[in-house]
Amino acid sequence: MASTIEQIKTAVGLQKVAEDRVRTAQPLVRLWDAEWALQHVVGDDYSSQFTWQSNDTGPGQTELPFTSPAAQWIFDYQARLDAGSGRTVGITVDHVGARWSGIMDKFSVEQRDDGDLVLVVDWLHDYEHLKWYSVTPNPFMPDEFMFPRAWVVAGPITWVLRLSLFMALYREQNPFLTWPDDPMDFDNWATMGLDQADWHIVVKPESFIDALASGVVWGVATSRWTNFHDMAWPMCEDAEISIKCTRYLEGDDDPWDGFTAGDIRYGTIVVSFEDKSGIMVGTSNGGTVFDGLTRTVIEFADDFIDSSLDVIADADTPGDYFAVGSRYTSPLKPYVIFYEGDSSPIQTSSWVYSPSKGVQIECGGKSMPGVNEAISATIQGIGDIFGNLVQIGSLGGTIDTILAPLYSDTILAWQTFKSSNRATNTGWDRLHAYFQDSGGGKAFTIQAVLVLRAGMWATKTMVSWKVEVSDGAPYMVGGAGTGHFFLDDRVGLVIKGDDKIHMDRCRKIDLAWGPENPPEFQITIGDDRIWQDPAQRALGRIERVLAGMHDLGVS
Repeated sequence: MASTIEQIKTAVGLQKVAEDRVRTAQPLVRLWDAEWALQHVVGDDYSSQFTWQSNDTGPGQTELPFTSPAAQWIFDYQARLDAGSGRTVGITVDHVGARWSGIMDKFSVEQRDDGDLVLVVDWLHDYEHLKWYSVTPNPFMPDEFMFPRAWVVAGPITWVLRLSLFMALYREQNPFLTWPDDPMDFDNWATMGLDQADWHIVVKPESFIDALASGVVWGVATSRWTNFHDMAWPMCEDAEISIKCTRYLEGDDDPWDGFTAGDIRYGTIVVSFEDKSGIMVGTSNGGTVFDGLTRTVIEFADDFIDSSLDVIADADTPGDYFAVGSRYTSPLKPYVIFYEGDSSPIQTSSWVYSPSKGVQIECGGKSMPGVNEAISATIQGIGDIFGNLVQIGSLGGTIDTILAPLYSDTILAWQTFKSSNRATNTGWDRLHAYFQDSGGGKAFTIQAVLVLRAGMWATKTMVSWKVEVSDGAPYMVGGAGTGHFFLDDRVGLVIKGDDKIHMDRCRKIDLAWGPENPPEFQITIGDDRIWQDPAQRALGRIERVLAGMHDLGVS
């Protein structure tokens, strides 16, 4: 028995040493030209910081000695052009199994107080590419002729987004719609742009059946000429879908099952859509340290405006958690839970809770379609009949013009929705109603339902927390297989003096290091929009709703 215990202690000690080496190792920073040929490995930077942002472009910055070879290569852009390396400068940062990749935004030369001349380079995560592709009404039609009016696709959200992005990418490669970079290369025309070996961005494939079987939320993508990010972001927020952009480099694992060497070239961005939430198939949203995590599933109410969390019985621990060397966290029952306390790995924490505001949402301003028109037709008809009876001609138009300011937008012009779930749970003393401004939209329409839902979302209960943790004590932040959790994974927090487990997604990860500071992660859990007022939270959604309805010709 004693021998077994000693063996366990020895094995744990060796594992701890191995993990410490991975965590404290200097990140591998590589610079690439526009063709994604390796140019420099950076090891002499003054300081660097890179941010992974959930479903958005995370910034990055490096400070290099101006006289270093890497800084000189970046600075001498004309030499890069003359050498055929292009204007674009790419960067990859590999650390603890995670990769940050992006392109240069800008650089500046700064003279510091200590006399050092520094090249400061700002970077944009590869997610930025998705903001520069438009989803057109018909990806097979030329710009000058677009029919039908809008791109509309319904289905499992991951499949819908994959299809929409693929079509936007294909439009760039189709030689009959976008002039090829080299029109004299016959292969560009013969393949009709479908040879993805030449694409610099590809979509990780997923069949409709596989998406259907995954249990992901369904949605409808609508666009008349919207950039992909603006179209996809609200859908991803509703369904808690994570968009992942990964550079495929030499030595990497295959980007998808069934991949064949040569399908894509090194340096290609592989875009995938991952459901890390489990909100429809059940995920852990809380519990206590005594009872363990409770598994819940989100269900939409019959009105499709409100939603609720229902506890389900199945809360079994995934079997892979017990496999030696297995490091990951499942949305069904997240593995990572941080406990505050005297011996906690948490150095500092900030936990903010904002309860839902209001039990009723109001919207509108204009009568539903047909109401004003019906009143006008009635007045004109009666006026014309009366005018003809007294033999003074048609009076309907005149009377209607006089009365229109009095009756317009007075009937069925306002719409309210009361959440019985909120009313029950909020209590006797509560905020009553929140008016969701939609720029004078019409009530009792599809648009109004979406505006009401946006109002419910903007005033919902929100939780946000930030923690600074001692990495690797006991959980490692890092990519799959090396770290226990990373961006968009669900993790938990138990506040000191409280036995409740608070669950949310890891929305933001910062990696920074300098000459006196080893590489260190700072994680942000929850939604930073807790600091915004409801109007600000809903503004983006309302704008997208109105634009979508306008594109479809529906109000």
